[in-house]
Amino acid sequence: MDENRTRIREAKNLPALLAAVARARGEAPAQWRRTPDGAYAPIPYATLWRQVQAFASGLIRQGLAPGDRVALLMENRPEWAVADFGTLAAGGVLVPLYTTARVEELAYVLADAGASRVVVSAGRLADRLAEALAGRPELAGVVPVVVGGPAPDGALRWDDLVDKPDEEAVAARIGALGRDDLASLVYTSGTTGDPKGVMLTHGNFLANLEGASGIVRLTPDDRMLSFLPLAHALERTAGHYLAYASGMSVAFAERPDTIAKNMQEARPTLLITVPRVLEVVRARLLAQVDKQPPRTRRLFRAWLGAAMRVRGERRGGLVARLLLALLDPLVGAKVRARFGGRLRLMVSGGAPLAPEVGRFFDALGIPVIEGYGMTEAAPVISVNPPERKKFGTVGPPLPNVEVRIGPDGEILARGPNVMRGYWNRPEATRETLDDEGWLHTGDLGALDADGYLVITDRKKDILVNSGGENIAPQKIEARLASDPCIAQAVVYGDGKPYLVALVVPEREACEAWAREEGLPETPWEKLVASKALRRMLQTRINRLLAGFAPHEQVRRIHLLAEPLTIESGLLTPTLKVKRKKVYARFGEALEALYEGGG
Repeated sequence: MDENRTRIREAKNLPALLAAVARARGEAPAQWRRTPDGAYAPIPYATLWRQVQAFASGLIRQGLAPGDRVALLMENRPEWAVADFGTLAAGGVLVPLYTTARVEELAYVLADAGASRVVVSAGRLADRLAEALAGRPELAGVVPVVVGGPAPDGALRWDDLVDKPDEEAVAARIGALGRDDLASLVYTSGTTGDPKGVMLTHGNFLANLEGASGIVRLTPDDRMLSFLPLAHALERTAGHYLAYASGMSVAFAERPDTIAKNMQEARPTLLITVPRVLEVVRARLLAQVDKQPPRTRRLFRAWLGAAMRVRGERRGGLVARLLLALLDPLVGAKVRARFGGRLRLMVSGGAPLAPEVGRFFDALGIPVIEGYGMTEAAPVISVNPPERKKFGTVGPPLPNVEVRIGPDGEILARGPNVMRGYWNRPEATRETLDDEGWLHTGDLGALDADGYLVITDRKKDILVNSGGENIAPQKIEARLASDPCIAQAVVYGDGKPYLVALVVPEREACEAWAREEGLPETPWEKLVASKALRRMLQTRINRLLAGFAPHEQVRRIHLLAEPLTIESGLLTPTLKVKRKKVYARFGEALEALYEGGG
């Protein structure tokens, strides 16, 4: 067993684990803070641990009792880790909040969790929090702790709270914590209904770290770029706890729209991502290539063809290998430089990854491995081993997780990483956790001959057409979104004779197609409304689904000029479709497709 796994196995709780790493790593970088000039400056492990102790001490001085809930509303930045580990070190329970949450959602979670304090970034997030607290008597006792700006009346300044560490008081709180103690209430982003608070213990997280650390080898030389919301269980466990447990360092992207720039500045080796991000990167890269002179396009396609055969499909012959060796320094190295030049692995989760997208990044020389999990499992259940990955699967279960398939095809999981239950929801807990400790995931799937898990769909998302055929929409949508001309797709057809879909065209690629076709220049909205674009996309969809069953074919499409977004309430913070809300918003357009309209 390597040093990382030994340290994780021996830890009684999460802050004790960080303390052990800080002692071992000392002045080695734990985090990278972006400076005004665009550079990344290191924050050593010793400094991070002192800040954690100082924050924990401030909470203790302010009267935080063991078990009290502290909420955290902050973008990804170094202080996120300080607030998280500091709350835990004081014996508190952290409640992470999504920065994209609406005011009503913030108020609901704060009230449901019974939070006593909220650590919040100054500016728009502090303003949104103030709006959530205003006029709600049940939240009158919530005290904001403002980071990076002045504190209004009744609030605390971060700098005043993080003053002098009381090492003895903090050590006493940490020493009293065991693996069975509650560490966090993580509210599911949810595609339907109010979010539920998932109760995760220190032991749940530590068990997941131990299981995952045996699959993906991390070293102190690795560097993570954190850009997915840390309120999400995948980023928090894999890009936060596992990173620090392994003694590696974490850099933070400024914003989701600056990832490309930040990758070149931070030069990460690892990235946690979701399929939608990979689909967008692939589509934009191919669209940019199409704008290049003919000679450049031919060179890129020759390199990509050889790389797909050798790296992506593992079947290239001698000619393909020679061609790749010749062209990779000329083309491949320049492509990888756009990702910082050091990226060695990406981990994708949260939604199905189309195999062709995974093979594309393998061909680039930036392998991607797909995993599977849910917040209730802290969150990882299975992941593909980098050396033995199988596209189209989410890998075998972690070594300390059991998986079986229920009589109706539902995936069941059991292990030390599975939640204690839902906060204040005993009935929902009984519906999800059975008497034998099996977590009923709500996902459908199967285990293949090698023990790799294959996800079919969500039980609640399954469509049943008028002929009684069960149809899994997610695999069809993932296939459509793999096309460079399609940004998003949502399939519809429950109780209908055939499937239709909402399709958001990839603007850059479709405008390039229109120019190549010699179509008159027209505003984007008019191009989206044109029969020409709809015919072109329908033809591509027919080709994409050529190998699918007849009842899985998408017969008609309705095009949307604007993408589905988090802000519109149609996507979760991890970019999963809120299917029922999409159907409600565009119900008339979808129904019109069965009447010859649309």
